[in-house]
Amino acid sequence: MTVVQRTLLAATLLAAALTSSLTAQAAGSGYLGLNVAVSGEGLPWNPTLKSVRIAKVVPGSPAAKAGITDGDFIVAIEGKPVEGAKANDLKPYMEREIGQAVQLAIKKPSGEVKTLSVVAGPKPE
Repeated sequence: MTVVQRTLLAATLLAAALTSSLTAQAAGSGYLGLNVAVSGEGLPWNPTLKSVRIAKVVPGSPAAKAGITDGDFIVAIEGKPVEGAKANDLKPYMEREIGQAVQLAIKKPSGEVKTLSVVAGPKPE
């Protein structure tokens, strides 16, 4: 497997893992309403992150209500920097029950960094 193939596989697996955390559907699990595009390198099951870009925010979702928009970057989760972190180390911070908040440092396309609190809600039917 080439370096490019491993990187693509790692990014695909990481995006799936983080997206499942961000759009949790299990009973009692919170829903944030966003999908991410992940850039990382290293082992596919736990890559070292380069960046996490917001690919899609569901209109009316907790993420949208908090001010997150498509194209933003998550630069820190609960004060933990994304760049250089292992994916599996950050995943638990994104798993919230309904009513629990997660603090995200978001870098806007303008370069402005904002810390936003996203309160997990129930997944819409």
